[in-house]
Order: sequence, then C-alpha cells, then structure tokens
Amino acid sequence: MDDEALLREGLRLLLQKEVFTGAVYEADDEETFMHQLGANKIDLVLLDIRLRKISGLELFRKMKHLSSQPYVIAVTGLDGIEVVVELLKSGVNGIVYKLDGYVEISNAIKGVLDSGSYFPKSVLTIIQNNSYHWADIPSVLLSSQEKELLKAIATGVTSKEIASMLKRSPGSTETFRIRLMRKVGVTNTAALLVYAFRNGIL
Repeated sequence: MDDEALLREGLRLLLQKEVFTGAVYEADDEETFMHQLGANKIDLVLLDIRLRKISGLELFRKMKHLSSQPYVIAVTGLDGIEVVVELLKSGVNGIVYKLDGYVEISNAIKGVLDSGSYFPKSVLTIIQNNSYHWADIPSVLLSSQEKELLKAIATGVTSKEIASMLKRSPGSTETFRIRLMRKVGVTNTAALLVYAFRNGIL
C-alpha cells in the first residue's frame, strides 16, 4: 500500500513482469487496502510507512487482527533509528528504503518469500548497534494529543498560543511537553522536532 500514485503504479507495472509474482493489487487508502486483503488471497504486502491519513505502523497493527496474515515488507523513506526499531519490534518481515530502488525491493520480496525475512545491511547494523538497549529506544507511536502538540510547536507560535490551541492551561501544556520529551528521550524542544521530522511524525 502506498498513497503516492506514481510510485504505486510504477511498482505494480514492474512487479507484474516478474516470474515470482502472481496477481498484484494496489491501494491508496485504508478502506481499499482492507478490502483488498479481505477479498483476495494475498501472500505479501509492500507497506509504505508514511501515509497521509494513517501511519503504516498503525495499519500494520490493524492487520494483526485479520484471519489471514500475509508477509509484510515495510517501505520507508525515513532514516530515523527509532522508526526502524519500532518496525522490527512490531514484527515486519522486511524493511527496504525507497532510495535503494527497485532492485532492492525485488530482492526483499524474493528474500521474504524464500525465507520469511529480509533486512538490508543498514538495518542489520541498526540491530547490532542497538541490541543492548533495545527496550530503551522510544516508541514512534504517539497519541493524537502528542501529535497535536508537536504540530503546534512546529508552527513556531508562543507557549501561550499553543496552550490555547490545545485547550489547556499554560502550566499543563508545559508539563505535557516535558513528558513528551521524556517519552522520546530528548532534552529540548529543538531535539523533539528533529525526532518528529526524522521519524515521519511531522
């Protein structure tokens, strides 16, 4: 699933020519995606992590409640370590970066169909470098209120204006901001915004 039409259609055309693929379906929103999963026998899903109306991580979690469980390869343009670790913790079968191109996507599909998993060297390096503090890496899944706070901060408005936008008192808004920084493991607002952009939250 991908909500960028050109990328989605190009992938479909390329995959339809491959000997290792059968029918190829595509979706650009959650409703179409869920319908395709329910109406067809699908062995593998290429899932874009950064979608407009729902994150790929949230959609992947919804898939776990379905009776059929296809393999899932996460396709991402994000380079944050946190998002990669979150994907791995969630149980995706593979991860590929958009900038690595079609050959890498093709290799990932064949690898997952052959052995059940495929992770490029860059992802294996992330696993190795973070294996000793895996549980300490903050989640990229934030609540709707936390996302609203990040969006408000990113607009550059004052703390008083942010409090008004969130319908909170200035004091509770500041406490909320501090708790969010602790949650994602940063020490200032600038680092909080870097985290949000790097992981596709903003």
